[in-house]
Amino acid sequence: MAVPKRTLTRADYDRFLPLVRRIAMRLARRVPSHISIGDLISSGWVGLVEAFSRTEVDMPVEEFEAYASHRVRGAMLDYLRGLDPATRQARNASRRVTRAIASLTHELGHPPEEEHIAEELGVTVESYRDLLTQISSAGMSRLELVDLDQVDVAPDRRDGPDEISERRILAEAVAKAIERLPLRLQQVLALYYQEECTLREIGAILQVSESRICQLHSEAMHRLRADLGSE
Repeated sequence: MAVPKRTLTRADYDRFLPLVRRIAMRLARRVPSHISIGDLISSGWVGLVEAFSRTEVDMPVEEFEAYASHRVRGAMLDYLRGLDPATRQARNASRRVTRAIASLTHELGHPPEEEHIAEELGVTVESYRDLLTQISSAGMSRLELVDLDQVDVAPDRRDGPDEISERRILAEAVAKAIERLPLRLQQVLALYYQEECTLREIGAILQVSESRICQLHSEAMHRLRADLGSE
């Protein structure tokens, strides 16, 4: 018997409007002034509706709010990316990779090897790696990390208790997702974001080419997004 999903009610609208607005306000600080907060909020509601449609009614409130925040922010970022036609093709490719990883992880019960991902996408391993390079070259790997690279940043002095709590919950979710990555990808992320090594330096450490590190970084981002339920 299927477990019932959540539905968005008027009470939910009143409850989550402040959350959507807070996320929009935070994001508005880092985007051009011609982007309206109203448009960000509208796109955020799309993410909230998706969060409701994808979660079960018995999910703990705190867990759901963290997931909803992630979906809302993701929807706003999708809106911003959509303003630039040059990124649309790369964005679509990025979605395909993320969905393939998520589907295979569910089917296999463990993170898939790149051979499995390539097969799911209907391409060779070499073509899959080239696709990761194209996505990264379009800036998509870095864009996908916008949600993740903010979780350990010191709270803005304008952030309230709810925002700080959301940041903490997301940080915990990201940390757990990173722990589930293959060791090689964990090493790439640690060297890049913690040790602040360049891709070339990481390649020298791991004895592979700089372009291969670029591919591994891109794959790590897509695996994290699949784990966190973000497309």
